[in-house]
Amino acid sequence: MSGKGSGLRNIVLISQVAIAVMVPIFLCVAIGVWLDNRFGTWLTVPLLILGILAGGRNAYVLVTNVVRQEEEKRKKALEEDIMRKVANANNAGDQKKDL
Repeated sequence: MSGKGSGLRNIVLISQVAIAVMVPIFLCVAIGVWLDNRFGTWLTVPLLILGILAGGRNAYVLVTNVVRQEEEKRKKALEEDIMRKVANANNAGDQKKDL
């Protein structure tokens, strides 16, 4: 993540990852506590583990998508740079022929 605003972009990404991890954990714990109080079961711990796994998966998918997008941007910029250099080299060759 380079360029202007990359610091802000990184803060937003960190916030998104934190939310993507914490929401499933809190929801699973809340459901587990409610079920335990309602039916007298012991479902909070298994649901907590499920929430942790779901949050980890969410974070993985989010970060993987961001990395893929950045890689595509980098490749596109590299291709444009190569095309610009080729065009400049062709123009320089044409100018030498004219002399």
